[in-house]
Amino acid sequence: MRRSDHTFRGLLIPLALGVVSLAGMGVSMPSTAQADEGKIEVTIKDDGYQVKGHTTPGAVTKIFLRNEGTMTHGFSSRILKDVPVRAEGDAKEVIGRGVKSFHVDAGKVATLIFSKASKVDPATGISETQQYGFWCDIHPHMRGEFLIIETKGEVGGG
Repeated sequence: MRRSDHTFRGLLIPLALGVVSLAGMGVSMPSTAQADEGKIEVTIKDDGYQVKGHTTPGAVTKIFLRNEGTMTHGFSSRILKDVPVRAEGDAKEVIGRGVKSFHVDAGKVATLIFSKASKVDPATGISETQQYGFWCDIHPHMRGEFLIIETKGEVGGG
């Protein structure tokens, strides 16, 4: 019996450390929903934009721009006006008429990273989902939009 107790105690410490390690990893691992929060993919073609994704107020937002067209295209939006934007990849920042634009050459990709706070209605004190339009400052016929979805508050209203 002594040998069995000694073997059990020898396994108890590594087993406890393994449980603690797994519990710690579970806390720090983001869920799939968290990982996709704030991710917007914009595919640019010569005839328009294809948009996938959304963001939430206050979240770090990453807009991935992929130009699959045959010429340089721009990405402009009023959401970029009053926030610092970090551009990574092949984007060239252009400022014109008080609005930032980012130009991406054909076949290139870029990422725009920023954070936008909630917009609260002063009359009700409620934050609401917002739509933000964007456009190509080089080709005015090209337009699109994405959403900032407010997720705080009571669900069901009752």
